[in-house]
Amino acid sequence: MVFIPALAAPQEYCRFFAAFLARKGWGVLTFDYRSVGASKDSASDASATLDDWARLDITAAVSEARRRAAPQFLAVFAHSIGGQLLGQSPARKEIDAALLLAAQRGIPRLFKGRGRLRVQYAYAVFALLIRTLGYLPVSKLTLPERCSAQALLQWIRWGRTGVFTDERGVNVEPGFAEYRGPLTALTVADDDYAPAAAVEALTALYANATARRETIEPQKYGPKPIGHFGFFHPRAPRALWRDVESWLRRMEDEARSLKA
Repeated sequence: MVFIPALAAPQEYCRFFAAFLARKGWGVLTFDYRSVGASKDSASDASATLDDWARLDITAAVSEARRRAAPQFLAVFAHSIGGQLLGQSPARKEIDAALLLAAQRGIPRLFKGRGRLRVQYAYAVFALLIRTLGYLPVSKLTLPERCSAQALLQWIRWGRTGVFTDERGVNVEPGFAEYRGPLTALTVADDDYAPAAAVEALTALYANATARRETIEPQKYGPKPIGHFGFFHPRAPRALWRDVESWLRRMEDEARSLKA
């Protein structure tokens, strides 16, 4: 299981659920995109793009997992922007299954209320700060982790135009349909960073996947909200983690049936 993280989110946030899967017998691999976390490099961070994350970093992580373990079943767990990048990565042809958690399109009209205001604020203010300073400062009003300005500007362009394009401006959305394996798309009901409409809009791009949709209802697992990152919290409900692990096992069975 290769974890594909969210935007500007160091791999450490995945470690508790990754450890849970490891105790269940899964091999797991986490990584940082270039310019994030342990993959920071002052000499090259400024020029890193989302194309690099998709084509180089994700591909390298999947290849490394296969090299280390030679698994009969290799899946990815893609969170948020991770689900957007997977469809643009050559690795989509090298995996057996994909679980997308709160993986969405960032088009403002797909959001409501506070969620829509948040993405509109990000696209306007982040772009202004980057154009002015050359980078996005870390703060409570921006992002908690520094990452490549070029990657952020490309992310903003995707949201504003409503089209996934590479750094040259070429539409890369047809590539999502090249993934043909099992896919489970999870929506968290109280996550205004990834509302159901935005999740469905991304899932639909995986047109040739054997896709299932599941909605995580926080009240089923207890009184606390889950939101966009709560799934990975060390005190996240273990019943939720067990349910998600069962969906991974279901995809493993489906993948084996497709290979038979």
